Amino acid sequence: MINFLVVIIMMICDSHIHSKFSFDGSVSVEEMVRQGIENKISVMTITDHCDATGIGDRDNEFGVRLEEVIPASLKETKRIAEKYRDKIKVLCGIELGEPTHDLDKTKIALNLGEYDFILASTHEVRGRRDFYFLEYMEKNVNTLLNEYFNEQLEVARWNGFDSLAHFDYPARYIYERTSISLDYSKFDGIIKEILLTLIKNNKALEINTSTLTGALGRTMPGKDILEMYKQLGGSLITLGSDAHKKDVLGKGLDKAIEMLKNLGFKAYHYFENHNPIEVKI
Repeated sequence: MINFLVVIIMMICDSHIHSKFSFDGSVSVEEMVRQGIENKISVMTITDHCDATGIGDRDNEFGVRLEEVIPASLKETKRIAEKYRDKIKVLCGIELGEPTHDLDKTKIALNLGEYDFILASTHEVRGRRDFYFLEYMEKNVNTLLNEYFNEQLEVARWNGFDSLAHFDYPARYIYERTSISLDYSKFDGIIKEILLTLIKNNKALEINTSTLTGALGRTMPGKDILEMYKQLGGSLITLGSDAHKKDVLGKGLDKAIEMLKNLGFKAYHYFENHNPIEVKI
């Protein structure tokens, strides 16, 4: 009797990647793609930053004209996608920040080119700076989280995107800078409403792996929220390393896939021309 060893090669698709066209990026699209090929990644989506409130503002905090940067990112991504088409699939995306703060500017951002994938994110709430810059204390952390989740719900209801990025973004900085232990049970109601809105509108939830090795020590969102999402009937998941440098491209996606399998998910997805493509796990 002959015994056959079956080796299953896991398909890795990274749907959250930044290049030098992002204000906080420094690596060219081509360098990222070459690294992706080396890392055996099957599908890469370049999602350079476009915080919509910066549209039309020559003095925005990013020091760039987004109306020029985003079309340049898309043009270069398409060029590189064609160059390496026989080795890897490269798709065009955008990380659209704070899309509901100014819907007119968001409309401009969405018309800067043709996207395969729109990743919606909330880095700051109205009247405050990016959560990266805020100070966290026991007396204000629940207020900040409440404001954050309310804006996430607003974005989910807006519905002009494909996947919702790094679900509990503030937790990253709270755990990096304080000893405060977060209790999300206070926010179960609104978290459930956000997830139900995504499910109703057939939008995806991102698992962001950039915090696996930091103080947070888990993905955004973590296992508890993913369990709630599945129990509510959610199935559309995208994966993103949120890479700004080559050395973290695709990092942790294998662990995210294993977590999904353990939670009972059968697949995750990437988006092409705004259509979810299933990747079985």
